[in-house]
Amino acid sequence: MSDFRAYTEEEKHSFVAPTCELCGQHRHIVWQQDGDKWTPRDKGCSNEACPQYAG
Repeated sequence: MSDFRAYTEEEKHSFVAPTCELCGQHRHIVWQQDGDKWTPRDKGCSNEACPQYAG
């Protein structure tokens, strides 16, 4: 998850969250703004039944 790059506002809308390596559901992403760029931050799995659930 540390391979995230910075995105523009327009690119942010087409970003596809990565899948969880344990269950295959998408990961929960939170955007952090740095100037005019945005960086996605992984907050864990979106599946409540997964041990890596973001909660």
